[in-house]
Amino acid sequence: MDDVFLALAVQRGGYFFRHDLIACGFGDPQIRAAVRAGRLARLRHGTYAPSALVAPLSPEERHVLVAYSVADKLGPGVALSHHSAALVHSGHSFGLDLKTVHVTQLNGVHGRREAGVVFHVGHVRDADLVEIGGRLIVAPARAAFETACIAPTESGMVTMSAVLHDRHCTREELVEVGERLERWPGGRHARLAIRLADSRCESVGESRSLHMFWREGIPRPELQVVVRTEDGRVVARTDFAWLLHRHTGEFDGLFKYGRLNPYRDDLGRAVTDEKKREDLVRSLMLGMSRWTWEGLNPDRRQSTARDIHRGLERSKRLYARNATHIPLAV
Repeated sequence: MDDVFLALAVQRGGYFFRHDLIACGFGDPQIRAAVRAGRLARLRHGTYAPSALVAPLSPEERHVLVAYSVADKLGPGVALSHHSAALVHSGHSFGLDLKTVHVTQLNGVHGRREAGVVFHVGHVRDADLVEIGGRLIVAPARAAFETACIAPTESGMVTMSAVLHDRHCTREELVEVGERLERWPGGRHARLAIRLADSRCESVGESRSLHMFWREGIPRPELQVVVRTEDGRVVARTDFAWLLHRHTGEFDGLFKYGRLNPYRDDLGRAVTDEKKREDLVRSLMLGMSRWTWEGLNPDRRQSTARDIHRGLERSKRLYARNATHIPLAV
């Protein structure tokens, strides 16, 4: 049975429909039994995938799989759009409704919402569409702008930073879309997200940190700054640096300390390495602030910002006054 499920999924691109199972001789009682037994995962009404293939997927990857099944079912009259398209291109998100698939109808039919799918209506130029795996997808710049129109500024900024970082589009392309669609509902918020986004953000946490700096009045830092000794030896590459304050900032996410820790057999090694790195940075008369996912949450954001403000002022007072050498390079 499991071999049949895997073969069907391979044919469809990772999923299959109920009628595919019926054609292979499975009845509804057998389908329900396979779901209960954990062999099948129900993606949406009438759409399934082998649990072994779905379990390792991130929420974003699972959304893309569901979106592909919707696009295949609806056919060439629609294109995946908004964050359903943006996630095909970038794979990174924050604060978006990943249970809802967004499509834009290309035949002018009225918009609607049904069965976890939002049908949008709007003029889409050929230049705004790309074809991926035989499916029509809204191009990256427009997809990111559409996402930011229906999402909070922070979420839109994360999406835009992701498509910029992965070089799916340029800032100029985002600006052009924003000017062309300036009358769209939510367009003002989307254009703010364009101004705040930064291609140098290497993670969702870094993008959210930039949003926190803007929201809480922290000066905008440089990103991915290399710290060197006087003889040119590289000591560290910091997420953020306020050069005039001689202060650095680090967002500490799951990669360093959690399930993505590269030292799986020595979980404390990442902490030890980071402490040594921080000591080296501080030895060069540079301050450092650190924060985590929890510190970016709305109920902790102001406290995190106050700590960073205090760190900036302390470093400026201790290290920036009469400084003659700054071992930093963007």
